[in-house]
Amino acid sequence: MQEREGDKFRLMRRNVWLGEDSPKISFFLLLTESILVLALGLYMVALGFTHDKDWLPYLSVIGFAFAGSAALFALARGVKEGKRWANSPAILANLIALGVAKYQFEAGLYFVAVPLTLMAITVVVSLIREISKSS
Repeated sequence: MQEREGDKFRLMRRNVWLGEDSPKISFFLLLTESILVLALGLYMVALGFTHDKDWLPYLSVIGFAFAGSAALFALARGVKEGKRWANSPAILANLIALGVAKYQFEAGLYFVAVPLTLMAITVVVSLIREISKSS
C-alpha cells in the first residue's frame, strides 16, 4: 500500500510497521470464534422451535449471538487488514471470553472451557505481540 506524503492519518489506517508476512493467527482465531458464535445462534433458533420458551428473553439471546458473530467477523477482517482500531475490541472480547470460560469451568463443562480458554489466551497474546511490534 502506498502512503501519500503528508497523510497525517496514515498511522490510524494500517499497521504500517508490520510486514505483509507477519503471522495472522489472531485473524484465523477471531474468524473461528465468529463462526462458532454464529453456529450457536443458529442452534438457539432451532432449539426455539423444538422447546417451549419464553420468547422475549430467548430472542434477545439469539440477537446478541448474531450481533456478536458479526462483530467478531468485522474484528477478524480488521486484524487481517492490519487495522489498528480492531486490536483493542478484539482483546476485550477475548478477555470477556475468559470470564465466560471461568463459569464453564465452575459448571464442570471442561470440553467447552478448555478450548475457549486456549483460544482466548492465544488471541490476546498474539494481538499484544503485534501491538508491541508496531510500537
